[in-house]
This record gives sequence, C-alpha cells and structure tokens, in this order.
Amino acid sequence: MKSDKKGLVVAALLAIVLVIIVAYSEGFESILYKFFSSKSTEGSRTLLVVYFMEHIWMVLLSSLTAVALGGILGIFVTTNYGHEFKELLLKIVNLGQAFPSPALLALTVPLLGYGIKGALIALVVYALMPITYNVVVGIEEVPKDIIDAAKGMGMTEAEIYIKVKIPLALNVILGGIRTALVINISATTLAAAVGAGGLGVLVVNGVRTFDMVLILEGAIPVTLLAIIVELLLNVLQEKLIWNA
Repeated sequence: MKSDKKGLVVAALLAIVLVIIVAYSEGFESILYKFFSSKSTEGSRTLLVVYFMEHIWMVLLSSLTAVALGGILGIFVTTNYGHEFKELLLKIVNLGQAFPSPALLALTVPLLGYGIKGALIALVVYALMPITYNVVVGIEEVPKDIIDAAKGMGMTEAEIYIKVKIPLALNVILGGIRTALVINISATTLAAAVGAGGLGVLVVNGVRTFDMVLILEGAIPVTLLAIIVELLLNVLQEKLIWNA
C-alpha cells in the first residue's frame, strides 16, 4: 500500500508539472531558451496544447483498439476452436513488433496517404504484440487442476474463462497492456512524419532545423506522459490483482 501511495504522489506531481508546461507553453519556451541555443526565438507557432491533445487522441484511439483486438485474438487462440491458429498469430504479431516503427508508418502512406488513418493502423499493429502475447501466456499459465475443478463444478467454457482463467491471468494481461500503452505514447511521436500531428511535430521540426528547444518542447511532455501512465497503470494493476 505504501508503494501505491508513493506512485500516486509521484504521478500527481508529474501531472501538475505536465499541465503547467502544456497550459503555459510560452513560459516553458522562454525557460528553454535560457539554457539552449536556437536558430529562432519565436518557438512553435501552434500552441503546445493543440499538439498535446492530438497526441492524446491518437494514443487513446490506437491503444483502445489494440487492447480490444489483442484481447479478443488472444482469448480466441487459447480456446479449442482457435488453438491451431496460436503459433501463426504469435508469429504475425511478433513480426509486427520486430518491424521498425518508422518503416511500418511509411508503408501505410502508399495505401492510405498522409494523415491519421495510416498512423493509427501502424500504432495498433505495433501495440498488438505485448497485449496478445500476454493474454495467451497468462491464460495458458492457469493451473490445469484449477480448470479441472471448475469443470467438475459444472462450469461451461465461457464461465471458466470469465470466472477462472481471465481473473487468474489478469496480472500478466495488465502487464502487457501497460507495456503497450507506454510504447504507444512514445511511438506516436513518429506519427508526425506521416502528417498525423501530435507532439512529434515539434520533435521532427526540431531535428530538421537543428533546434534543441523545439525538440525538448515535444520530447519532455511525451516523457512525462509516459512516466505518469506507467505509474498509474502500475497502481491500478496492483489494486485489480488484490481485488481479484
């Protein structure tokens, strides 16, 4: 419980810092200009809050889609109906994870053009691996004697999944979701390269113009957001496991 409180306190403090940075972006820029050289003293023409909301929107949409799709696929291949597809599915999602994310984003451009659609598909594919893999591993690690006991009590296959397998696999499943979300927050930065917007616009423009202020203006909020989400999901994971 003490570790939970520490995690929440740290997350709250970082969240306050993040809100201040996003809400008062001009003041944040002026601080950066004092410590880092820049070719321009005007900073970003677009408010930081606009890029931040675009980033949050892409992360939420792609992560929710990946969680839903990865959960369904992971559960399906652990059933008697989908067991034969398990190896194929794991190979496909592993390939998606091993494929460089910039290249994955680039491949969506000829098919869908520049914009958010291609970026979301690439982000979903990239987040699928840890979710799907952890769902499969978590469910398959449930002891067989517990499953046999549930069958002996007259539970149906669906009831065994809902009342036994998924609750016992919850810790592993949530670990995969946590990993996927943190990966997605940072990977969404690359979406700017295909015209999808987000905080990556600042990073990409900063790299293009060798402007350290622009790079940090985009990178610092992304880093803070990833740390906050990691801390909050860790606390949520422990609470859900305790309740389960």
